[in-house]
Amino acid sequence: MSRQMRPELSEVDAMVAALIDAARPALSEVKLAAFEIAMAEALTNAVRYGVAAGAEATDLAALPPIEVTLSHQPRGVVVEIIDAGDQGPDDLYADVVAPEAIDLMAESGRGLSLIRHCTDDLSFEPAAGHNRLVLIFTPDVSA
Repeated sequence: MSRQMRPELSEVDAMVAALIDAARPALSEVKLAAFEIAMAEALTNAVRYGVAAGAEATDLAALPPIEVTLSHQPRGVVVEIIDAGDQGPDDLYADVVAPEAIDLMAESGRGLSLIRHCTDDLSFEPAAGHNRLVLIFTPDVSA
């Protein structure tokens, strides 16, 4: 599944729903709950921070879309999110708080930690003119 999403918060819920539908065959309900949290937070961050500085937010149709790809690979469900924002720091996900320290009621400042702890693996590749976030969700292994 490969889609483009306008960089608008109103687009996040529909994209998350489509991603859940695509991931459902490979993930348990518990894994899907973590998947949903990670997708909502990652896409919200891409909308909020994935727009180049100086871009006019008044003309959203003129802003580059966010690229979202989901694939089923041997290592699990892999989601790639590419925004058109300014280059982020290399260590963006390196120093996040422990799960028990996340303030779930906070309105901001919890997204990176939630994303990090809801995924099985991730990579963040900032570059000039875009950032690439790859999130990996491994299927639950039955005992």
